[in-house]
Order: sequence, then structure tokens, then C-alpha cells
Amino acid sequence: MKGIIYSELVGFLDAQGGPSFTEEVLAGAELPHGGAFSRVSRYPWEQAVQVVTSASKISGADANDLCEEFGKFLFDRFTVLYTEIVERYPTAEGMLAHVEDHIHEEVRVLYPDAEPPHVSSRKEGDGFVVEYSSHRPFAHIAFGLVQGCMKHFGDPRSIEWVDRDPTGKTAYFRIQ
Repeated sequence: MKGIIYSELVGFLDAQGGPSFTEEVLAGAELPHGGAFSRVSRYPWEQAVQVVTSASKISGADANDLCEEFGKFLFDRFTVLYTEIVERYPTAEGMLAHVEDHIHEEVRVLYPDAEPPHVSSRKEGDGFVVEYSSHRPFAHIAFGLVQGCMKHFGDPRSIEWVDRDPTGKTAYFRIQ
């Protein structure tokens, strides 16, 4: 997984509990590099799980809740880091409809070794559906990203997590 995600995870920890909390979490995660992540390097996704597990133990917060909050935080960061991409879309639905064919395609061009998750979407009845699948168990982060996207665009519709895969590798979100 790309180091930029890890760098943003460290920023999220700082925002949640401050630098001393972050240091304690990273020490508790027992990472081989001590938590010094380079934005351009790659790291095993399991290290993100170690960090979240450590943060959960130290803070007492549920790990899935932390992942969802991180997803919201990450979307906010994407609006800063990738303003030109986010500004291309006038609505949350418009952006979510192009995650796979535009956004993740750009990720693959910029970082040929990247393995972004598969995200598809479609109209369904009077709502909109977003489906997530990955070899990594990060569906809770995806849920937070969708929530962050909806909030950013001021979309008042509700988001329901319809199908919860216990592995966290797939998810089905309904927006109505």
C-alpha cells in the first residue's frame, strides 16, 4: 500500500490525540521501521491494521469506528491534496460514479505499482449504490470515504451499509 495513506494515517492520529498519542500508538504497533513512513514508498497493508489495532487498544475506541473516522479524515485530505480532481465533480454522486474509471485510473498511471480497491456505482431505484471490493479488509475506511464525500458536497441523503462482509473486503452502500 502506498506510503501516502500511512502518512495520512499518522496525521489522523495526531488530529485525534496529539503527537504523544501518535507516538504511543506507533510504538504499540511494533512496526519494523518504528512508524517512519515515506509518502512514496510501499508498505504491507497489514501494518495499517497493526496501527489501527494499537490505536484502538490505547484509546478504547472501536477499531472499525476509527477506520470510518479515518476515511472521513482521508476524504478531507484528498480535497486538499487533489483539489483539481475533486473540483471536476459538481456532486458527490458524480464523483462516486467515477472513482473506478477516472480517479483510480489516474492513481494507476501515477503509481503503476499501486493496487487501489475496485469501486463501482450505479443508480438503483430512487437511490444510488456504491460497491467496494479489495484484497485488503478496509471496507470501514471506504464507508468513511463515502460519508466524507457526501459531506463535502453537502449531500443530505442517508448512507446505509447494506451488506457487511465479515472480512471487511467487500461492502455495498446504499445512498437515498
